[in-house]
Order: sequence, then C-alpha cells, then structure tokens
Amino acid sequence: MKRILITGGPTNEAIDEVMTITNMSTGSLSCDFAKTALDAGCAVTMIFHQSVVRSARFAKYGLGSNENAKLIPIDSCQDMYDALKAEGESGLRYDVVIHSAAVGDYKADFSFRMEDMAEELADAIFAADCLSREEMAELILKTMTAPQCKVNDDTKISSYEPNLTVKLTLTTKLISNLRKWFPDAFLVGSKLLENVTHEHLWEVATKLCNKNDMDMIMANDLAELRGGQLVRYYCSKDGFTGTQLVQSEMMDYAAENWFKE
Repeated sequence: MKRILITGGPTNEAIDEVMTITNMSTGSLSCDFAKTALDAGCAVTMIFHQSVVRSARFAKYGLGSNENAKLIPIDSCQDMYDALKAEGESGLRYDVVIHSAAVGDYKADFSFRMEDMAEELADAIFAADCLSREEMAELILKTMTAPQCKVNDDTKISSYEPNLTVKLTLTTKLISNLRKWFPDAFLVGSKLLENVTHEHLWEVATKLCNKNDMDMIMANDLAELRGGQLVRYYCSKDGFTGTQLVQSEMMDYAAENWFKE
C-alpha cells in the first residue's frame, strides 16, 4: 500500500485574538487528490486547514471517516510546518507528497497606530544631528521596523482605530524543507502567478522545482482561473513536460502516475 501525504487549503495568520489574514483557497483540489488516492488503495495523510475539514466536499467524500485516512487539521503556516516536520521525522516512509496548500506568503508582525508612529519618527528625527539623506532613511526604517509604539495584539484590538496599521513579515517557505523531511518521496508542489505568458510561468515553475529539489510543480495562472480555465501545467526540473490538465484530468493522471502500485 502506497503512503501519500497531501496538504490543502489556506493558512490563517493572526493579527490579534480575533482577526486573521487568510486567502481564498477552498482546498477542493486537495480533497480530490485525497479521494483519488484512497480510491486507488493508498494510505493518505491529510494536513488540511480547518475550513477544508468543514467543507461540503470533505464531507461528501467521507474523508474524515475512511479507515485509511489520517487527518491533521491546522490553522497557521507554523501549524503546517510543525505537522509536516513531525510526519517527516515520524519514521513513516511516504511515497508521494503533494503540497497543494495555498500557504500564505505573509503574516502579521505587529500593529501600530499611525499617530503614534508619526510621533516616534518625529522624536527620532529631531534627536538626530546632521544626518545625510541615506542615514536619515536608515534611521526612519530602523524606527519603523522596531518601534516602541506597538499595539498590544495579545487580545482584541479596539474596533475604533481609524489609522491602525499592520506591519507584515514573510512566513516560512515550507516547500524548501520538503526534501529534507521526505528524502525518498516523489515531491509535487504548486505555483500560482497572474497575467504572465505560459513561457514565463513554466520558467518560474522550473526554477522552483530545481531550487527546492522537487520532482514536479503544478503551475497555473490566476487570470486563467478567473476566466474559467482551470488548467495546470506540469513542470519538472527539465522544464514544461508538455502535460497540461484540468482538475478532472489531473485525478486520472495522479491515479496512474503517482498512486498506482
């Protein structure tokens, strides 16, 4: 029995106790992959965002009750990182890892009121003597990236802050760790761009494949998705493979090439 790991859905990144940053991913593709793998007789581990677990598609497929399915619900990028790392270090050997989750690129670093930031910047500038333009820019940037005026985000931030600002920072790139955690698996990732030529999309996907030692990248264009073209282009380390599939065709491809014994 092949062992398959699939990630799915968005990630949520907290701004405070109640507000989050997220994206529009539904996790439908990940659910389809999980059902197809189970139907092919595989053991499937699903690291899915909680919204996917609550979805009609997840329930329709019976993914939560299949004896060959293991569910690990997550919320944030860090949750997904921890879950993937734990599976990679569990001693289980995965044959295929499909990283199809739409992991958020950014998370909240801290929040501040623009009025407070303006005062802190003014204090820093007036306290400085004879700085060059470059030194002044450096001082402003240093103040803005590590200010004293951070809002307490351990609880709910007030609803009446007209100039509340959230400073973002990058989330961890999970794809860069997959080969380390799953050295023997066939690794499949995803890449989404917007309004680019096919050649540029394939080039970016190929570079991503090589950079992270992946076996396959499923690339697509958001502009095409908006237009109803649910096409993904399969790229390997050598470039575009010539395979472009809509979602229903992708399941047949996966069953034959990734899940079949």
